[in-house]
Amino acid sequence: MTRALFAGLLLVAALATGCGDDGDAGDDDKKSAATAGGEESAGLPKFCDLLTAEQVTGAVGAPVTLTAAAFDACEIDQEDPRALSGSLGAVAVDNGNGGYDAYRSGSKATLEGAVEHPVDGVGEQAYVTTGTFGGGESLQASGGALVDGNVYTVTLTQSRGMTEDALVEVSRKLLELLVDAA
Repeated sequence: MTRALFAGLLLVAALATGCGDDGDAGDDDKKSAATAGGEESAGLPKFCDLLTAEQVTGAVGAPVTLTAAAFDACEIDQEDPRALSGSLGAVAVDNGNGGYDAYRSGSKATLEGAVEHPVDGVGEQAYVTTGTFGGGESLQASGGALVDGNVYTVTLTQSRGMTEDALVEVSRKLLELLVDAA
C-alpha cells in the first residue's frame, strides 16, 4: 500500500508541477485535450509488454515479477515486501504541460532531502533523484530519461537500507533498459 501510494503521489506531483500557463493557450489546449483523451498516450511504450522479468531481474540484481498497472505503468515487485520494488512508465512532456523541467522538479518536490544525480549516456537527458518519503527513514528513488518529448520513468521504493549509490545504480540500469526497449 505504501509503495503504491508513493508511486501514485510521485506521478501526480510530477504531472501537477507541469500545470500552468506557459504562453499561447490555443495550441496547448488542443495538445492537452488530445492527451486527456488518450490520443497521444496511445503511442507511449508499455514497458510490461516490452520487457521481461528476467531483464528487470538483471538490472535489480534479485528476482522480480512484473505486473501491468494503471496509466500503463509496469510494477516491479519482489517476494519480500521490504525489498526493492517500484514502477516503470512513460509520460508525454512535450505537450504544453510544463515539459521535462517541470517533471524533474516534481520528482524533487515529492522526496524529502532530495539529491539529484545526472545519468550520462541515457536518452537525451537523464537523472535519478533520491530522498526519503513521508517522513520515512529509507531512501527512495525517482528517475527519468527524456526521449523524443517523452520521459521514461523509474520509481523505486525499499525499506532494507539500500545505499544511495546502490539505488542510483539500479535506477540507471533500469533507465537504460527502458530506452533500449522503446
